[in-house]
Amino acid sequence: MMVALPNSRHSPHWPSPAWLAVFALAGSLGVAAQQTPEPSAPPAPASAASPSASPQPASTAQISGPRLVSQMPPLAPPRPFHFPKVATKTLSNGLRVFVVPETDSATAQPAVSVELLLPRAGSVADPPGKPGTAAMVASLLTEGTERRTAQEINGAIDFVGGSLNATASSDATMVTATVVKKDFDLAMDLLSDITLHPSFAGAEIARRRQQALSDLALDYDDAEYLASAAFRRAVYGSNAYGLPPDGTPRTVGALTRDDLVAFHNTGYSPEGALLAIAGDVTPEEGFAAAEKYLGAWKSKAAAPAAVPGALRPRGLRIFLVEKPDAVQTQIRVGRTGIQRNNPDYLPLTVVNQIFGGSYNARLNTAVRLKKGLTYDASSQFVSYRGAGDFVVSTFTRTEQTVAATQLVLDEIRKMSSGDVTPEELDVARDFLAYVFPLHAETPEDIADRTLGVAFYGLPADYLDTYQTRVRAVSAADVKRIAQTYFDPSDLDLVLVGNVAGFRDALEKMLPGAKVIDIPAERLDLLSQDLQQPTQPARPGGPGQGAVGAQPQP
Repeated sequence: MMVALPNSRHSPHWPSPAWLAVFALAGSLGVAAQQTPEPSAPPAPASAASPSASPQPASTAQISGPRLVSQMPPLAPPRPFHFPKVATKTLSNGLRVFVVPETDSATAQPAVSVELLLPRAGSVADPPGKPGTAAMVASLLTEGTERRTAQEINGAIDFVGGSLNATASSDATMVTATVVKKDFDLAMDLLSDITLHPSFAGAEIARRRQQALSDLALDYDDAEYLASAAFRRAVYGSNAYGLPPDGTPRTVGALTRDDLVAFHNTGYSPEGALLAIAGDVTPEEGFAAAEKYLGAWKSKAAAPAAVPGALRPRGLRIFLVEKPDAVQTQIRVGRTGIQRNNPDYLPLTVVNQIFGGSYNARLNTAVRLKKGLTYDASSQFVSYRGAGDFVVSTFTRTEQTVAATQLVLDEIRKMSSGDVTPEELDVARDFLAYVFPLHAETPEDIADRTLGVAFYGLPADYLDTYQTRVRAVSAADVKRIAQTYFDPSDLDLVLVGNVAGFRDALEKMLPGAKVIDIPAERLDLLSQDLQQPTQPARPGGPGQGAVGAQPQP
């Protein structure tokens, strides 16, 4: 489950810290595990009449595609899973502390992982008009504090062979450290220092800003990134979850030191924050270290009231982002999903595993294995604290765009009936039950899962009962879930490529859909309709790849 979400800026969702990846669970684990590098062009299916095609031996004729699983010997029962006992304490400043000692001598490691979750510092808390603020603040934490330079911070953690990182995702910022037991005190000192006392030095801000702008310039020229970013904006409407977490060239270029300090003052607060300490540590040691290094931490400013915003309207919409030089089309199809604490999350994970969560799932079987139109077709339901979405991701040659899109829609339509075979259901449940214990073996894994349960408000026995509950998902559950969340008449389609090569045929295929044409140079990820106004925009505008003026910090 540590790979449940794609760790790529080009994925349908931007990078998330490990705690979010873990609690996407295995519903999308198969997706990430089966990712393959994007080729220059997808393979064409071999012709049966081709004289160059080599005949396959009869003994291997049935060992292919989705039937591979049925050729395997019976699986042994899954390994029983028992999550370690968690000790909890709330400090006087509101910080909730969880200490999880390693008790299994067979898997014990002489390491300690510390993870601090800051729920007021996610990208959904970016100030209005300033997407990218949370990401920029997090990236600067290890670049110097009031006590240490960036070189001193990096040197201290590198000298002991540890790790120290800070990452902002949609829901929260995570600050993490992992060291061997003897360096636990150093890890707590460094983690608290970069969290509470970042210096936001002008030179470091300028360097990080330029690096972010360079990354965005590359992204805005990449069809894969544009498709994922545009899909997210379309699905989430005016909701903050739809804004680009890394910002746009204009918003990042305009960030000042005052902006960063103000966000740190409101977002980096012990109120609602969660600290997990896992591994070779006792509850007494963990609580004492938390009190020593974070007990005096106080809030500096009240967090602004959250403004949820409206999600996408119902209906069928097609967003066509023109990229004339593209030889492939990036395709995203999906709709809004569910929040992480929704009771439907677990059965929905099973349904997605059947539909598009693995190499042999229905989606990849239809688009790749049978038709050869792509190297990968996958789906995932991603659930956040306040919203969620469902997305199908694939790509194909320009001339095959309509055929590939039709196959995706056909599979969604078939899934909407809720009819699955007993074998499909058994394979999905077995997979999810078997992989679950494999990702709770390191201190980092244990800390991630502990924070996930607390952050999303899941039942205390959620982890211990997961295997039992996933195996209890029935065919009736699958039918109800599929009929509820797979609606072929309520979808957003985002296609990025040489639109002239497929627009007319696509519109004819979906005559009732609303079609929005967007030239790539007018794509605006801050706009609900994904495009800039018709009047000329200033250079370096919010949706342009060009980088505007860069104010001094």
